[in-house]
Amino acid sequence: MTNEPLLQPLPVSTLVLGACGGAGATTTTLGLANTTAASGGSVIAVDATPAGGDIAERGADDVLSMSGLEQLVASAATGSVEPDMFGGFCSRTSVGARILNRIGNYSAVDGEYHTLASVLQARGGSAVHDIGHRLRAAYLAPLLSAPSPIILVVPCRADAFNRLRSALQSIGDTLGQSGVARTVVTVSNQDATGWQVDVDLLREYLGAQVWGIETIPYDEHLGAGVVISHDLLAPETRAAYERLSAAATAVGEGRSELV
Repeated sequence: MTNEPLLQPLPVSTLVLGACGGAGATTTTLGLANTTAASGGSVIAVDATPAGGDIAERGADDVLSMSGLEQLVASAATGSVEPDMFGGFCSRTSVGARILNRIGNYSAVDGEYHTLASVLQARGGSAVHDIGHRLRAAYLAPLLSAPSPIILVVPCRADAFNRLRSALQSIGDTLGQSGVARTVVTVSNQDATGWQVDVDLLREYLGAQVWGIETIPYDEHLGAGVVISHDLLAPETRAAYERLSAAATAVGEGRSELV
């Protein structure tokens, strides 16, 4: 794989999956969406976890909306969703990415993301879906029906690396070998003392199975527990998200560069 910068927006839909809880799927989703927005692309980061997560609270450094996915779906059931109405349902980041979060205490239900997909298709642009660490769920069917790039995020820890086998097995069981082949394993370093596991060993082990392997370095801003602002990330972190975005674009185009 080459480390060329992002040349175009992400594919229409990118799925971000954590190999385990706390893997960094949400921050990676925000990183991808902000990278696309910062380059001038139209993009929305979508919370696709079962009961809703905190992607808006963690990433909306411009506007935090009090409405969200449930209100958008309800509005779409009564007619078309106009652009200004759509914007009101979304939170926003300072570089122009929109965030659609789940508001309330209701878990995801079948049909929700089919409605959302129709709304997003009418609007154009791309979407990055944070699906947490559970892939097998009926409500995800609309997102899994297309050959979308899959970003599988794993913390740089030996115990987390050991869980990759079951995570990849889940992808294979759900989407077949073609799903594994379009997966970009992304190692997220959450330790300020350095890389605790040799990523090159992971490349040797998984290189022939997955599309590629990328890394996200430790970043003080991401570890501070504050609302994430793309402009406050270290240059190395922004460059890593650009490489990951380029990889997702290549997967979406059907290019077959392998690790």
